[in-house]
Amino acid sequence: MNEGTVSVPDEQYERLAALAAARGVTPETQLARLIDDAYEGIDADAARAEALPLGVCDADDDADDSD
Repeated sequence: MNEGTVSVPDEQYERLAALAAARGVTPETQLARLIDDAYEGIDADAARAEALPLGVCDADDDADDSD
């Protein structure tokens, strides 16, 4: 990922800091993880069904069962 500057409003930074503290990381690390997760979500093929956690299914699989 490219290095850059991200501006976070004070209210959002407080939430980010709380989330980071709960996960035992710095707010900067947590923000980087959130950005990385967002970029991974852009690629529709990135999350194949076999890569999903147990109990999570691909939404496309359920579309055929709606009859």
